[in-house]
Amino acid sequence: MSDDTKFEEKRVSVRRAADSEISVFPENDVFLAQVVDISDTGMRIKTEAPQEIRIQLQDKGTLAEYEAKVVWAKVNDDGTMEYGLQYGLVKML
Repeated sequence: MSDDTKFEEKRVSVRRAADSEISVFPENDVFLAQVVDISDTGMRIKTEAPQEIRIQLQDKGTLAEYEAKVVWAKVNDDGTMEYGLQYGLVKML
């Protein structure tokens, strides 16, 4: 069973597998956050609003720019990271 099948599906749009690269552009180089809890090796923070980024994605031969926000993140067993992004189209490039 993959990690994706452990949770109840909450998506409105159907997901499809992809093997594309994106370019990520932070909207702000610095943002303020409240520290919720802290330890010697990490912390949990809270922001007033989701931190937005811009991404450029080439999909099916079309390059487009999107405004996106990170809605979840996790560390994989091999040390790589995965992020869930929610996004909306800004413009076709």
